[in-house]
Amino acid sequence: MCGKDYSPLIGILCMDIAQELQRKYGDDIHSYISAAYVKYLESMGARVVPIWINQKRTYYEGIMKKVNGILLPGGAVFLDDSKCTKNLRNDCVQSSKFIYEIAEEMNKDGKYFPLWGTCLGYQLMLLHSIKGNSNDIRIECKKMECSLPINLENSYVLQNSKLLKDCNDELVTAMSQLPFGYHNHRYCITKQILGDFNIADQWTVLATNKDSEGLEFISVIEHKKYPFFGMQIHPEQIYYEYDDYDDERSRCHSFRCLEITQYFAKFFVQCCHQNKNFCTKAEALSYLIYNFPIEFTAPYTTRQQCYLFKKNVDYPKIKCESTNAL
Repeated sequence: MCGKDYSPLIGILCMDIAQELQRKYGDDIHSYISAAYVKYLESMGARVVPIWINQKRTYYEGIMKKVNGILLPGGAVFLDDSKCTKNLRNDCVQSSKFIYEIAEEMNKDGKYFPLWGTCLGYQLMLLHSIKGNSNDIRIECKKMECSLPINLENSYVLQNSKLLKDCNDELVTAMSQLPFGYHNHRYCITKQILGDFNIADQWTVLATNKDSEGLEFISVIEHKKYPFFGMQIHPEQIYYEYDDYDDERSRCHSFRCLEITQYFAKFFVQCCHQNKNFCTKAEALSYLIYNFPIEFTAPYTTRQQCYLFKKNVDYPKIKCESTNAL
């Protein structure tokens, strides 16, 4: 069994290929992971495993016995299947549903398994927490490409928050003053929506923001019972996506803003340390994202680097002299 100081294996769910990447790299590319998410987790000592989409539930059950947590990243897909086309898929939606359901079952059974959702990933977590059928719970907000502070909830909520209760007061105050939160979305979820879909009793809202027309939406949230955490904002982007378009969108690259977002990376990796899933050295080496090439994609998309995967991609088989856990 791994010791308390081991480097956890954290899965990142692939996203259905973005249209601008598909135009450049062709139809045989099925999914991708922005390298910013990988570097973000690695900055706190984690190792990353790509989690494939469009797989049977048994695949997710198996891989979730090996990794110590999963990050559901941002992306651009329709949640409603009826809006998809041949070249605009949303396989990540069903895959994330399997992941959410399995993580929920594991935690119910006393097997600690953390999830983190960013932007679309956060929206998918809330969608899958609904008991019943629903295609989408989001509403359209004004398209946002900006950096903002967050509007924190009251002190009672924050003091009882798993995510923020151990954060020092100075850093919490800075979150409400400095534009560390990078927004890149045109859909959002409001507090009212939580009530409308009967999931307000499952989630605690920690912070909100407003779009340019004053619509208030949720920015930071956590599950009341399980180690599930979500953000509409992109903490990974201000580290590794260098936006030079204008001063408004680049304000979040200050050292103090980087320090704030580092807190969230540290928190989630520490959560994954609490999961004691076992993985041999050979298994870990096979799963690691290092087995796959990285592309410089900045000329074609806002993402600086991406891992691109074909539909039938799989982990390589690696033999090791030692099978001890890493």
